[in-house]
Amino acid sequence: MNEAVITAPPRPIRLMRVSAFQAGLLIAAGLVVFTPNLNAYFLADDFVLLSWSGASSPEQVLAFFDPNTPWFYRPVVRLYYWAGQGVFGLRAGPFHAFSMLLHAANAYLVYRLVVALWHSHMQGQREPGARVQRAWNSELGLGRWAGLAGALIFLLNPHHAETVSWVAAVADLLGMLCILGAMMLFVRFLGSGGPGRLAGSGVLFAVGLLARETAALMPVLALLYVGVFYRRAAVGRVARAFAVYGAMLVAYAGVQMAGRPPGVGVVARGGLQFHPLHLDSILLGILDYVHGLVPGGHLLAQQSLDVLRVLVWVEWAVLALVALALWKAGRRVMLFGLGWLLISPLVFVFFTPPTDRYFYLPSVGYAILAAGLLAGVLEASLNRHRDGAVKAAVAGLAAVLVVWQGIALADRVNQWQVVGRASGGVLHDIQQAVPRPPD
Repeated sequence: MNEAVITAPPRPIRLMRVSAFQAGLLIAAGLVVFTPNLNAYFLADDFVLLSWSGASSPEQVLAFFDPNTPWFYRPVVRLYYWAGQGVFGLRAGPFHAFSMLLHAANAYLVYRLVVALWHSHMQGQREPGARVQRAWNSELGLGRWAGLAGALIFLLNPHHAETVSWVAAVADLLGMLCILGAMMLFVRFLGSGGPGRLAGSGVLFAVGLLARETAALMPVLALLYVGVFYRRAAVGRVARAFAVYGAMLVAYAGVQMAGRPPGVGVVARGGLQFHPLHLDSILLGILDYVHGLVPGGHLLAQQSLDVLRVLVWVEWAVLALVALALWKAGRRVMLFGLGWLLISPLVFVFFTPPTDRYFYLPSVGYAILAAGLLAGVLEASLNRHRDGAVKAAVAGLAAVLVVWQGIALADRVNQWQVVGRASGGVLHDIQQAVPRPPD
């Protein structure tokens, strides 16, 4: 067979590349949806945290790390409120602006993570001509387009109105920043080694634990990555990485146990109480997040509980078949996204029903899954040299999904802004009535 037939497509394929800088600009532009928050004020737990984080000496600041507290052990969040008050006083606008920037940073890390996952997917191909195919896909920049799609889907998820609009939800933003950063360094460490990358991943993981308890899920997600992309990975690197993460978890658990107040369990801090659940309740709890993220899922969520307890087994059987099909087809990016989507709700279902900010962590899995699907369709089309119509269709589908999410998100952000303005108005009225309060 002619070598030229194997090594090159019969005609040039045109797919404009997207650089990391361009992706960052588009993500920054998407923040316009959240700009109404800049006119909102503090709400609810914000006032508790502002009061709780007051400190006038280094000793008081160091006391933030004392685990002997009946509330959440989140010293990084207390440091954030303390520093924010010191710089901005009680002006809420800068706090909201910082939450927006954290959310944009997380979206950019989603972009970088999807690009890295796509690279791992291409590196794992073993069929004849795979080296040429990898080079072709690299030239086309499909991974970057997938990353951009995933970043925008994550950025404009309607559930994120609460997480970004409520300053107290900064714990979720900081925790996610650490999870994604630690994951990126872990992926790079497995790929090329380097003790600095492993050390950086471990430090980010530790900081994440001190910002939000859900960061404890990061090693599980790292293990998912190993299983999906690195079946023959260097055992030594994997072992060293998980030794670091294990040591961090043991130290964190020890600090939590040492500082547990009398009569308060570690898992009961902050008013969250562990609830033992039956298997069907656990599976239903996970699907609550899937239904809330996947378009059309609300139609299933509206069914009665009796119907859902039967339907849950059908849904999980379908999900298992989908996962098997993705594995057989070599669609590793989609499989990783599906795994993230199904695993991450486990840190919530034993404590409380879903609220919008709890979707922040599972929504990364949904964004990766959706991005992998869009890029996979486009890749299959390009491989068959039928790029024109399918490129337009995939681009149109991605645009519709992002715009639809953006409209729903804008409406929810405006609702939070109304409440935030009302909170500021009430505080202003109180200050007018009592200009010199005793405390």
